[in-house]
Amino acid sequence: MILLLAYFPTLYKDELLYSGIARYHINSGNKTQKQTIEDLFGDGWVCATADLPTHLSALVSKIHNLYSSEQLIREHTLLPYYTHFMSQSKIEQIEMLMKEGTAQGAVHASLGLMATKVKIPKYLQFCRECYAEEAETCEPYWHRSHQLPGVAVCSVHKQRLVISNVECGTQNHKFEFVALSTIKKDQCQELNIGSSWKDTLVYIAEQSASMLVPSCLQKNALPAYKDSLYKEGYLTPKGRVKFQRLIQNLRLFYTDELLHYLKCEVTGASETWLHKIIRTSGEIIQPLRHMLIVKFLGDIINTPTSHSALPFGEAPWPCLNKAAGHYRLDVIKDCKISRCNRTGRPVGTFQCSCGFIYSRTGPDQSVHDRYRVGRLKEFGQIWLAKLREVDQTNLSLRQKAKELGVDPGTVKNQMKKITDTSSKTDENGYKSRQSQRSIKGTKHVMEQGTPYIKGKRVNWDERDSKLFRLVKKAVEQIKNLPDPQRITYVSIARYSDAGDLSIKILRNSSKIPKTKAFIEEQLDTTETFQIRRLVWAATKLENTEGKIEGWKLMKLAGLNPPLKASVFHVYKELIP
Repeated sequence: MILLLAYFPTLYKDELLYSGIARYHINSGNKTQKQTIEDLFGDGWVCATADLPTHLSALVSKIHNLYSSEQLIREHTLLPYYTHFMSQSKIEQIEMLMKEGTAQGAVHASLGLMATKVKIPKYLQFCRECYAEEAETCEPYWHRSHQLPGVAVCSVHKQRLVISNVECGTQNHKFEFVALSTIKKDQCQELNIGSSWKDTLVYIAEQSASMLVPSCLQKNALPAYKDSLYKEGYLTPKGRVKFQRLIQNLRLFYTDELLHYLKCEVTGASETWLHKIIRTSGEIIQPLRHMLIVKFLGDIINTPTSHSALPFGEAPWPCLNKAAGHYRLDVIKDCKISRCNRTGRPVGTFQCSCGFIYSRTGPDQSVHDRYRVGRLKEFGQIWLAKLREVDQTNLSLRQKAKELGVDPGTVKNQMKKITDTSSKTDENGYKSRQSQRSIKGTKHVMEQGTPYIKGKRVNWDERDSKLFRLVKKAVEQIKNLPDPQRITYVSIARYSDAGDLSIKILRNSSKIPKTKAFIEEQLDTTETFQIRRLVWAATKLENTEGKIEGWKLMKLAGLNPPLKASVFHVYKELIP
């Protein structure tokens, strides 16, 4: 026969069940802890577990169903914190272990807490201000929100927590429930934390407390890390995570000291918790680490995402060959992604089996971008056959272009190429001598940057002066770009009309001394380009935020430690 209890204390908001049992022990007048455990559980061998207690069904039956097992788990244990991103089946499995009698440590082992470095505090913690307020209105009690991993401040009063001498584990007091009111609070010390950590620790305390909000235990949506990483520039156009840069910036953001305090270091291992939590789409067992990523990247828990982390979405993609029967149908299975040298944005090249190849600069911002063509690279035989067909009609040039899905200029150019190819080939398929001479001249223009005129001498002084003006103008253009770009032979050539400058300099460097000297003076080394980026980033931060923080300066400038001495000197001068 089960003997029912005549009394069990009302549990306060955010109170640990452990705390309620400790108060019962004092109020009941029991002389031993064993007697209290026997009263409440009908078994004197139930351990005094603070965070994830078991045998709850037995307790509920003893207290006249004053509370249900689900209510005790949901409102007076730490389980909701650990199951915030856990599947419903796993939650039900853990709940069953807590309701029924089980081997010591089975719940912790099932949650994966035995192997992790991130654990609850060694000793129970409390807030002095909470203690004082509760002593006046009711009685002090142990709060759930003060015992969570990484929590060092009170989420309500934003004050540092105090460490008691009561251990959270059961190793040294297996059957002892200790009430907060019995603790000599003046003999307890506050947690020793860095003054610069407060904002982060308050964030952790508030977020941790929010995960304990009374609600039906259910799986919350996993955070969209890849989308946020892509927005912040930590994904390559092909979807690979730039872990080295991500880790370095995370360390700059939090400091190694704070990460060590939280047991969330990301140094000394090639495969860290950061790698695992981003690569694995499974359940998050340690919400603390999730919070650190969220704060670093921005609040992404409840941010809906309408696009893929890939710059052009998922395969397949539509063929945009208007001459083909599969026009706008998703038949292209592969997309080759490269990076634009000038802007750094991803460029996708889509090749259909019909021979039609097009590309566009990404990333796609909406579903309509899937049907946008940036550049046509190849038309294919189906399109060319359609071109010949429409060319035989009486349609206007604009109507022909509309029929083919291109602009009128493209129709004219492609018809000219077809006509030129036909006229330059005799009936046996051989190219005429005139065509070969034309090809030779064209090749010379491409290689030398000047028209092919037999026997003509070059005036190098005149060319040096002309190139100097063009190069000087190109360098000024590069320096005035919104975002810094490295000054190289290639970039100078791109922003000038001087052809392949690097080849001219290498072949004729002695003949254009003025241009050569100017370019050598302006070319960026790795250090000078890094300094230009630092100065640009500092100016931008000053204009947008009114202050310059070291980690933000490094992130915006795209630099990673360690810096060269000359660059570091400029960096120190820019930081107030």
